[in-house]
Amino acid sequence: MFLISDEILYSNSARGHFRVGFTEKHGMAVELSKYPPSGVEYSFIEPVPSSNKFIRSPIKGYLNQYKNSEYDLIEAILSPILTKTRWIYYLENIQAATTFSLLGFPLPRQIRVAYLKSLFLKDNFKKLLFWSKAGKETLHTYGKIKSETILKKTAVVYPAVRDVPDYSIRFTNDQNLNILFSGDFFRKGGVNVIDAFERAQRIYPKINLLLCCDEKMDFNTTDTSLRAEYLRKIHCNKGIRRYGRVPRDRIIDTILPSTDIYLLPTYAEAFGYAILEAMAFGIPIISTNLFAIPEMVEHNKSGFLIDIGMYNCDKLFKGYVINKIPRDFREHVTNHLFDYLCKLIESPDLRESFGRVGLSIARTKFSFRERNMKMSQIYHEVLARN
Repeated sequence: MFLISDEILYSNSARGHFRVGFTEKHGMAVELSKYPPSGVEYSFIEPVPSSNKFIRSPIKGYLNQYKNSEYDLIEAILSPILTKTRWIYYLENIQAATTFSLLGFPLPRQIRVAYLKSLFLKDNFKKLLFWSKAGKETLHTYGKIKSETILKKTAVVYPAVRDVPDYSIRFTNDQNLNILFSGDFFRKGGVNVIDAFERAQRIYPKINLLLCCDEKMDFNTTDTSLRAEYLRKIHCNKGIRRYGRVPRDRIIDTILPSTDIYLLPTYAEAFGYAILEAMAFGIPIISTNLFAIPEMVEHNKSGFLIDIGMYNCDKLFKGYVINKIPRDFREHVTNHLFDYLCKLIESPDLRESFGRVGLSIARTKFSFRERNMKMSQIYHEVLARN
């Protein structure tokens, strides 16, 4: 690996700096935009009005069209775009990139992937950047993409998380432990969290569960009795503090600094950026060993990972709505979650040990210094091409 000076990196720009236009104000993209590499200016670019009425997608901004008169490069976030200018694509996995239909009618995977390949093979498309190694692997496992031209354009660049001041980090707290869960309740394992918390609460009555979920938007299931059951459990438990959906700034400023353990026993995950944010506060993690999570959390070192590799979660939990949670899967996750939770509750030393390792990982592997060094090299490579 080599370092590139600002003079070499930006010699292509008459202005002395390099302007990159982000396409979507995704939470992670907003965070990245605040900490650009030296000499790079990030801002969000607006799409032009589109006349495309045929391709439809649940993904915001899918295949928006962009014209470029002031940016050196367009960096597409989450969704591929249509443009004649130079662009790169930063994505979680190929599945998300191919989430579209024709006038609402589903298309075979081969056709959707073929269309995506046609975009990636164009000369003005310069780089395909995945958030994780697991995401990059979907080129083969899901997309069956073997084109050498596309593979040469591909790389992994981890998202970055900001450094948290030392005064905001606490490794030990012997009383009234705060346990945090956030996100889509059923898809992220909220059922297991409530069940494990209730069991642990009988042994450790002073623990609290901080629940950052909106009852209207985050309890997505077709099983109305399941939804009613868990809303009742939540409302009746005085140890559960309901915050609803919390703005990201409040999560960082008030929720995470008072959190002792973070739970995310998720059934479906494209990356898990919330885990990184918790690690940046030195908070031990309990999650599942799903997709990219093992690239962040080291089992028995910075947290505990529940092994769900024996279950086909892609088949069990299709889409964004949980229709059914198989009993054996539910018990497996809840039992391990309870066991791991008790170990952390009982041992301040273990919480501190896990927290320090996680903090170190967040400040190195997922630091802005590491990411910006890689992105500087990529921008240089892209600028050097005709």
